[in-house]
Amino acid sequence: MPQPDHCLPDGTYEISDSVALVKHPVVSVLMLAYNHGPYLSQAIEGVLAQQSDLSIELLIGEDCSSDNTREIALRYQSEHPEVMRVFMADRNVGSLLNHRRILLAARGAYHAYLDGDDYWLPGKLLRQIKYLTDNPSCTAVFTNALTIDQNGNKIGVFNDVGSEQFDLRALLRRGNFLNNSSVAYRSKERDALLEINVPAIDFRAHLLLAQTGFLVQLPELLTAYRVGSIGSMVAQSNDRVRQLYWEAIMSVPRELVHDDDLAYGLADFLRRVIFRTLRTGRAVYLRKWVQPVFAASPYGVLRTSLIVAGSVARIAFKELVGRWRKGSDGRRLKVLYRR
Repeated sequence: MPQPDHCLPDGTYEISDSVALVKHPVVSVLMLAYNHGPYLSQAIEGVLAQQSDLSIELLIGEDCSSDNTREIALRYQSEHPEVMRVFMADRNVGSLLNHRRILLAARGAYHAYLDGDDYWLPGKLLRQIKYLTDNPSCTAVFTNALTIDQNGNKIGVFNDVGSEQFDLRALLRRGNFLNNSSVAYRSKERDALLEINVPAIDFRAHLLLAQTGFLVQLPELLTAYRVGSIGSMVAQSNDRVRQLYWEAIMSVPRELVHDDDLAYGLADFLRRVIFRTLRTGRAVYLRKWVQPVFAASPYGVLRTSLIVAGSVARIAFKELVGRWRKGSDGRRLKVLYRR
């Protein structure tokens, strides 16, 4: 195995070539990799393809995988020393610390995130950096994404949102629908993201970013998101995701949001719980969350109930209409998240 370039105080060590590495990368790509052996090469290749447009560095946080993830990351580092930096330790540190260690080490003027089981399409970063350059009030740029299965077969699209801007209010009211593997932002936003010092889902980061400027989604499908992959928290720990989703909503400073925004955000959360209950037939989900939602709502039970009912009806209608919508291939266009 290559010798560590240097060791960090927390026991993490970096495998990289400080002489060969690009000196002033425009973009630092942050990638978490844990048991992503079947997919990691495709993720890395998608990043390397962006080099023709921009100067980049790729930081991989490898978290003691039980498969060949580490071996793949180190092989690519040896083949592309001008770009690759691999961070690892002799123990599993978890996603929070894994992310923090590569975030702190990033050197680019912009940061972009990609999970090790997803991948990018050509031109993705260039399109986003140009938007950020042309729009100084924009904090972060996302793209829409293809959804694919574990074998790479196309399922549909990530969301039903085209090209649109979102502020904190809009994001809170309609919940999480942005693809985290597509995000790019200025490096100055790092300090805000480092405020997250507890386990969290990406929605919490999106809400933090929205507190410093507007977010935008580009309509192009420039990211591929793998649904239900090995190690996916959404697929394997849905109850945990729901708890972290609730904590993300509660983390927003109360003085930054109007009563309406909070009430509609809580209603959207309960709507998701209702849909989960209907899909699984497990009423325990609904029993667990009804009381906390109504207790946190700034409005009474009747008004909050009406807002919840409206949220359920709106998404149910969109789901019904969506059954008739077809993609360019003539097949039903499946949408993972509707706004």
